[in-house]
Amino acid sequence: MLGCAALLAVILVSLGAYAFTGGPVHLANPVAAALFNVGLLVLFGVQHSVMARPAFKERWTRIIDPSMERSTFVLATGAVLLPLVALWQPLPAVVWSSGSPFAREIVTGVALLGWAYLFLATFAIDHFELFGLQQTWRGFRGRPPVPVPFRERWMYRFDRHPIMTGVLIGLWATPDMTLGRLLFAAGLSAYVVVGVHFEERALRRQWGEAYERYRRRVPSLVPTVQPTDSKGPGHAATQAEAGGRVRRAFTLGDR
Repeated sequence: MLGCAALLAVILVSLGAYAFTGGPVHLANPVAAALFNVGLLVLFGVQHSVMARPAFKERWTRIIDPSMERSTFVLATGAVLLPLVALWQPLPAVVWSSGSPFAREIVTGVALLGWAYLFLATFAIDHFELFGLQQTWRGFRGRPPVPVPFRERWMYRFDRHPIMTGVLIGLWATPDMTLGRLLFAAGLSAYVVVGVHFEERALRRQWGEAYERYRRRVPSLVPTVQPTDSKGPGHAATQAEAGGRVRRAFTLGDR
């Protein structure tokens, strides 16, 4: 629930329903405020990246039941992301602002579509497995984990990282952008782009040519419509197998 609450907080910020206040921390100096915000971003990046590493997971699952690994990752992400939003120092200088009510509605609508795209993408795979609920429940009942089969459906047919695409749309489609929100959006976007890059490298090492074929057919972060593959069912099946390893690229936490 903490991870879901953190995601909701980010969505509310992006939609302008929640304004950064800094919480109990108030830094009047803009440079100090910006550096403090960067520190919060670094803390999030370190937590999200370190806990996603296979070496960390191997050590961590010696301490906890493996069925709890995913849920603790989501919990820790929420525990870092919520304070990031709550303590983020406002930098009120306006970067852009739309004065047209019609334009504001259009841009806000695009942001809502981005977050809806993210939400639907979690159900295009396995929503409860993504957040670790399924694994924890099966572990509690003494049942072995069940691998989730890759189903190349909905947006995963034309976008390898639809959840991250939704995040980027939601962060940047805003009628009002202050300097503080710009730093927030830029920092999270940079983590998305860099994280996806390293994710792709790991998947290429793991799956080799099969993943290379999948990459050539399905774009990352920029959805496009690709021609239907004509190399036969065996080739398509190999691509789907490789694609199965990409299904949770949103979190950048399954590497």
